[in-house]
Amino acid sequence: MTMPQKLFIKRLIWTVSPILITIAAWGCFPKAGQRELSFKKFVGPNRVLVILLPTIKGEGLHYEKHGFVEAVRERGFESDLKILDVNPVLYLQGRIVDVVNTEIVAPAIEAGYNKIIIVGISLGGHGALLYVTKAPQDIDGVVVIAPFIGGFFINDVIQSAGGLSRWEECPPIEWDYACDMWKLLKDYLSVPEHQDKIILGFGLEDDFAESNQLLANQLPARNVFRVSGGHDWVTWKTIWTKVLDHFHVACSDTNGAFCHIEVLRVD
Repeated sequence: MTMPQKLFIKRLIWTVSPILITIAAWGCFPKAGQRELSFKKFVGPNRVLVILLPTIKGEGLHYEKHGFVEAVRERGFESDLKILDVNPVLYLQGRIVDVVNTEIVAPAIEAGYNKIIIVGISLGGHGALLYVTKAPQDIDGVVVIAPFIGGFFINDVIQSAGGLSRWEECPPIEWDYACDMWKLLKDYLSVPEHQDKIILGFGLEDDFAESNQLLANQLPARNVFRVSGGHDWVTWKTIWTKVLDHFHVACSDTNGAFCHIEVLRVD
């Protein structure tokens, strides 16, 4: 099999896999009246909330298992953290925005949080970008690590157009959902102050590196973290620590004594 054939098959798999995920998860919704999100919560002393969306597996516990929470604790961040469990079908139906808003964000705003930051990895990064593009007024910052943005055939078209800001037409072979996602990002990033709200990190050997670079081209250089590595937790943890170190906020006047984390689950 030639390299172009292998590349085509890889792109085809990544293009159709979200559809298969949607079909597989279709029957996993909670009954009417039940909460759709479960979460584990870590609470800090100030009024900043960080919401962490999981990968395609939908289990937030991986953030703890791979040391993400420990890294936050080590640096004495004062933020509250809510680590969510999310049925992956919510991302690809676009319902993640309404569900997270209803069950997490709106209550946080009502409770008086000063800032809300949303974090996502891979498909969770897709959800984070989807949220901020559809409800920008809710979110003060976004951290996305190796986000699945959507599509692969569209990458070359955006690149040929001279970048996202100049791109117009969706290629006939591309998934409509992918084009719609890129259009949302284009509109969102056309507002200069929005560009500084997104922090992006990805591995240079990641299958999503090409699409992630297209997004990176629209962001301030200081907001982009590229490391050697693929689509895996070791690479993502490396990026996370770099982000934390760069945007470190110490526990002022407490010496860390009151800095603890609260993690929430969302079903």
